[in-house]
Amino acid sequence: MSKIWVLARKEINFYLNNPLGYIVAAIFAVFSNFLFMKDIFLRGNTSLRPFFDFIPWVLMIFIPALAMRIFSEEKRTQTIELLLSLPIEEKRIVMGKYFGTFVYSLIALALTLSIPITVNYLGRVSLAEVIVSYFGVICLIGLFLAISIWFSSMTKNQIVAFLASILVLFLTIAASGDFFAPILPRALLEIINIFTPLYHYNTFLKGIIDLRSLIYFFSVSLFFIYITVVNLKDRQ
Repeated sequence: MSKIWVLARKEINFYLNNPLGYIVAAIFAVFSNFLFMKDIFLRGNTSLRPFFDFIPWVLMIFIPALAMRIFSEEKRTQTIELLLSLPIEEKRIVMGKYFGTFVYSLIALALTLSIPITVNYLGRVSLAEVIVSYFGVICLIGLFLAISIWFSSMTKNQIVAFLASILVLFLTIAASGDFFAPILPRALLEIINIFTPLYHYNTFLKGIIDLRSLIYFFSVSLFFIYITVVNLKDRQ
């Protein structure tokens, strides 16, 4: 566990000691706040649902932007061999980098807390609903990050990892809506929808912590972490 924390702290320090880390977090926070606040008076209500509805689309870009360098950069600079030669198991390397980036993502997410605080001044909000909804966002971050790290482990080109992650995340988000309605039967769409992240994410937006959704996010995230570990082991 100590080795995992050392690697995690290294990832956190990379973002905190790098201007790029502050820029990405600031863009994420400003963009999220702007998208919600620009229409708040036009909507005529203080519901936070619009914010939680569009945040997956923002994360679709933000998370791959953070994760694209995790292993791609190591491969490009050929330091991946040195990393894998250390007396640290591949699963600890992956978990360390995963948790480090995950913690930094939560720091960036905390910058959006200004939204519910501001809305609460304009009209009362349900604290329990906000907490559960944010928990859903955290689960979504964990899943998106696991997928993006896997793509980063597959190539030494950061741009390829970034674009591939965005494409897959876009398809998983779009599959929960009517994007594929013109080409797929409704019955099939309903089955596919059950296996999409947004289907389970939406249960949190109802103020419900569903055990099935927790199992979904945990198991799918764990699967992508596992195949990332397998990918690293195959390099030896």
